[in-house]
Amino acid sequence: MKKTASIILAVLMMASVLGSAATKAKAAGLITYEGAVFTLSKGIVFLFNVDEFAKKNVKVRPATLYIGSDAYPLSCIFKADEGKIRCDVRGGLTQFAGQTGIIYLNGQIFYVIIPGRGGPSEQAGPLVCPDGEVPGADVMVDFGDGPEGPYFVSGSTLEEVQNQAESWFSESDFEIVSGLYCGQEPT
Repeated sequence: MKKTASIILAVLMMASVLGSAATKAKAAGLITYEGAVFTLSKGIVFLFNVDEFAKKNVKVRPATLYIGSDAYPLSCIFKADEGKIRCDVRGGLTQFAGQTGIIYLNGQIFYVIIPGRGGPSEQAGPLVCPDGEVPGADVMVDFGDGPEGPYFVSGSTLEEVQNQAESWFSESDFEIVSGLYCGQEPT
């Protein structure tokens, strides 16, 4: 009887330890890598999405980009209302265009491809979007306190996105930071 009680007690203790470990892991929330672009004003910009749980708890700690054995500090900001983290790195890293880098951000590891200076390029053919979505691109806008965004601006071509952004953000500097993709129509 003593042996059976000891086994049951050991199983219960193990279950409680494993249950609390799973809860702690979930508490950190989830940050996902969205992509990277090169901008003239910021250098290379890495964008991350933050899930609803992580939005409440995320504090952007110093982040680092590793390319080969070299480390480069990232300057990161968190936009809680958009659920985005934007990290910038300066310093001619486009020489590594096409190579894989590793970003350490808030205790997570992300494998990234370093973008080149080429900037956004047009699609080979027209972009066809599913119902409820429209073609457009992301635009970073400087309202006077530094770049904000990205904001999705609709347009069938990057020229149309440029024209629409000029209309919307006529008083501010802006820059298209992505190629065309399908997204929700801005309201």
